[in-house]
Amino acid sequence: MSNPPVSFVHIILRPLVPPECICNLEQALQVAQIAYDFNPKSEGIVLCLGGDGTLLGALRSGATCFGVHVGHLGFLSAINLENLGNFLEELKRGHYKIEKHMMLEAYFEDGEDKSTPFACVNDMVVSRKDVYGILELELFVDGKLANIYQVDGLIFATPLGSSAYNISVGGSVVHPLCENILITPIAPHSLTQRPLILGAHMRLGVRPKKSCMVVVDGQKHYFMHPYQKLILKRASQQAILLQPLDRDYFKVLREKFSWGGRN
Repeated sequence: MSNPPVSFVHIILRPLVPPECICNLEQALQVAQIAYDFNPKSEGIVLCLGGDGTLLGALRSGATCFGVHVGHLGFLSAINLENLGNFLEELKRGHYKIEKHMMLEAYFEDGEDKSTPFACVNDMVVSRKDVYGILELELFVDGKLANIYQVDGLIFATPLGSSAYNISVGGSVVHPLCENILITPIAPHSLTQRPLILGAHMRLGVRPKKSCMVVVDGQKHYFMHPYQKLILKRASQQAILLQPLDRDYFKVLREKFSWGGRN
């Protein structure tokens, strides 16, 4: 079944995109007869030219996005700039798939006081703010104490973000359309501390014994006071991506991680 044809896109550019890439992008849009502007909004379709970082901010704002990859890894991007023309033709015909991905939402809790909630697409990282020292974190699951970590930090990732920071510290890769919350310790000071994969319905709490930082999608930073509680749960908002009909997630993994390849 076809989706609504895409006839107009708002464009977001990664900083310092080479001028020739912007020129090639505009030429491809003009050939496909898709109108565009450089005034990104949360309404309509947003084309993100760059890497995954360019997409993350747009997805957090609630925009429906697709990525045109100019960079290194690019797990989330729909297509490379070199192959953009064919995908634009498919978008104009309504021949694409809409992927709706789980996001996380969090807020700080001090007694009865709660901060304004903030969301993430890939991950929230509770991390020490100093170069040295151990961060002791209490983890609560549905209000009950589940674990006490002595770590450099904890990653709370969505399935979509499982192939980002999470995998670099030994976390599992989870299919991006699953609905789970991934918890992965960073440099745990015990070999018994292993990654956890929990159900998306669970409500999590984290409480540090000293001040630390919360980093959202590697882009936004929040200061966390000692014994302040961070509450995390599944967000009501979803990250909505447009992808080619023939996109193969495991092909992307093989290419990015060189699975099955030889040195």
